[in-house]
Amino acid sequence: MPLGNHTSQFFANVYLNELDQFVKHALKAYPYIRYVDDFVIFSRSKKELEEYKQRINLFLQETLRLSLHPEKSKAYNIRQGVPFLGFRIFPYHKLVRKSNLMKFERKLKWEQRLYKEEQISREKVVEHLEGWMAYAKHANMYKYQRDLLRRFNKLFPIRHTVQIIHSKKMRNFYRKVYASKVDFSVQKTLLLVKKGLSISEIAKERNIKEGTIWRHFSNLIEHGQLAVWKILPRKKILAILRYIKNGEESLSSIKERISFHVSFDEVECVRAYVRFKEKIAQKNKLKSEEPHGKTMGHQERLKHRS
Repeated sequence: MPLGNHTSQFFANVYLNELDQFVKHALKAYPYIRYVDDFVIFSRSKKELEEYKQRINLFLQETLRLSLHPEKSKAYNIRQGVPFLGFRIFPYHKLVRKSNLMKFERKLKWEQRLYKEEQISREKVVEHLEGWMAYAKHANMYKYQRDLLRRFNKLFPIRHTVQIIHSKKMRNFYRKVYASKVDFSVQKTLLLVKKGLSISEIAKERNIKEGTIWRHFSNLIEHGQLAVWKILPRKKILAILRYIKNGEESLSSIKERISFHVSFDEVECVRAYVRFKEKIAQKNKLKSEEPHGKTMGHQERLKHRS
């Protein structure tokens, strides 16, 4: 049965339920955390932990016909970090283990080589990178993730516009790439928005003007980090959109055509939304020319062979 299969995880939890009962009721060890076959027990005494280890190993051998891994079952000082589920967990933060980080970097380097040789598609690399980012986001590695997204376009440049594929996965990935270009101050505003604070509350919390908060909103919307629908009423957004020809148009020219009451800040946010949509559309243009591109490439190969 494959290790990643949900059925294998279910049966692992059923089988190891007896271990849970033994640790909680016989050893009375607390706190105790287990995820499939990885578990952690906390204690103020190293001697007590070593005793737990011996009793658990004996129980596993006699009852479940299992045994603890001799090298991976150790007592750690929590200040030095405890390895668990691919992370090294400290009292107030956690990091991806160096071995896992190096493994990912080696695979990324190998994919770069395959991409240069046209043996792997850009979208395939994105799928791998998306999975890694979903895993790494649980650690306190914001700077590394931001640097990784910045490196991506350099390591895997777009060769042809036909490489861009219409897919939700690609759109979400570009949102993350754009996120690396957003200032840290703007990201602070985004965090407060997600907590449900209003514009006036955010301005008071950060001790900055409400006009600055509106500029942060437009920046976040343009980079796909914040939905304009969460800032303005839907009817007002749709009404303003009718008067915007493109994202490069000036605010004053847009405002002059609007007959109803609306502020410059609101117009700027809707224009930022148009700009973001234009960026995505630009990445996806010429999709209809893909069959023609493939045909030309095939003809060129035939000529080369002849």
